Amino acid sequence: MTRNQEIDTLLRSLDVADHKAPVDNERARADLLRILSTAPVQAPSPGPSTKTAAGKGRRLGGTGWTARRVAVVGGMVAVVTAGLVVLPSLSGGDPAFASWTPAPAGMTETERNSAAAECRASKKNVGGGMYADDVDSAAVAIAERRGVWTTVVLTGEDGFSALCITDDAVSLFGKGMIGSAGKSTAHPVPGPRGLTATALGTGTMSAGDISIAAGDAGSDILAVVYRSRTRGDVTATVSRGHFALWLPGDELRNASSDGVEVEVSYEDGTTGTSRLTL
Repeated sequence: MTRNQEIDTLLRSLDVADHKAPVDNERARADLLRILSTAPVQAPSPGPSTKTAAGKGRRLGGTGWTARRVAVVGGMVAVVTAGLVVLPSLSGGDPAFASWTPAPAGMTETERNSAAAECRASKKNVGGGMYADDVDSAAVAIAERRGVWTTVVLTGEDGFSALCITDDAVSLFGKGMIGSAGKSTAHPVPGPRGLTATALGTGTMSAGDISIAAGDAGSDILAVVYRSRTRGDVTATVSRGHFALWLPGDELRNASSDGVEVEVSYEDGTTGTSRLTL
């Protein structure tokens, strides 16, 4: 069997994806390693170079708040015969945040419960399990959807909260997730018109950089909007004394130290601005 025939047989052995079936991560990784371990056939002329990128997670800022990058493979390309074949969805189901929306959408009860369960599972072992009991007893304060992306905020006693932003699109390596977990003791509970950020800054996922602002919201706050210079008005979800918004890009990279202004609407119909920092 020739080398080209071997590669063709290998590619044909990959199953057609069934989006309703659970993702077999071990099978996907094994098949990918077999492809990449096959020496490429010499092309007649030089083609574009290929590169595998795996970005590093960045701290969001504030003690105990760390961005965790779960999707570990990005931009994977395999060279076969004389050309390039891009294997789709290896690094995430929604490349470049194509489905993201600046305003959040609601979720059904089933979707909400599923997203909350995934968030709890991902945070159980943070800090060696130091927040396991807090995660188990935490309530769901926020559950929203932006395209195929879901955001969950869990809250509990003594200032505990956990944040999960998940790419729910199907990919060979499962779902990508980023977030934080911890107890905020540096700031008091805000007054009726106050906002306190507990997660503020930029992290990295396989689809690219992501800017996040989330925290506690006073009882008089009805809406929070961030006026992005690149994405327009980004509307937060405000629920049960908490708020959360995010957008693609690194626009909030220095917000934890420099601060960032958001527009706030209050229950009495008035508006104002609030400056978020950590």
